[in-house]
Amino acid sequence: MAQSDPEPEPAPDPEAAPAVEPEPGTTTESEADVNADSGDEAKADSDSEVEESPEAKQQRTIHRFLWTCSWLTALAGVFLISGMTQSHRSYNGFAWLGAVVAVLCLLALIAGYVACARGRLTLRTRLLGPLDVFQTSTLVMVVAVICGLLAPSSNSSALALLFPWALTYWMYGLDRTKTPAS
Repeated sequence: MAQSDPEPEPAPDPEAAPAVEPEPGTTTESEADVNADSGDEAKADSDSEVEESPEAKQQRTIHRFLWTCSWLTALAGVFLISGMTQSHRSYNGFAWLGAVVAVLCLLALIAGYVACARGRLTLRTRLLGPLDVFQTSTLVMVVAVICGLLAPSSNSSALALLFPWALTYWMYGLDRTKTPAS
């Protein structure tokens, strides 16, 4: 009676490549992968060496600041509405009117900042006659702050609307057309 071998021989791995030395001047798959990876790295390095133009960097920065302004305005609006809902029992008719106007102004400011950030408008786009987007947003912001301050709640959230406006004021000044020196 023949006994079976307690340790059978390992079966050959079908994925394993045969142990054949490559001919000189040829590359194996693993060497080709390494070479391709280093080629990708060299390509990425050459792409990073090519810098953006100053105008493209300025536009990207302006768009990021406009997105930041929209989020900051939304955040200030959340705090303003939160303060209004906590003290709504002491509101009279004029306070409710101011609250509604403040919320509508907040929505208009957020929509304007998002439109500018998405590239649909610029801060210098004319909206109403001689008024551009920045000047119109300034009027809307002043109305929102006044209505927020007149509502009997915390004034700090209404004043927080000044920060995003200050960023747009700075960006509006950056985009000025340069006049030639006399």
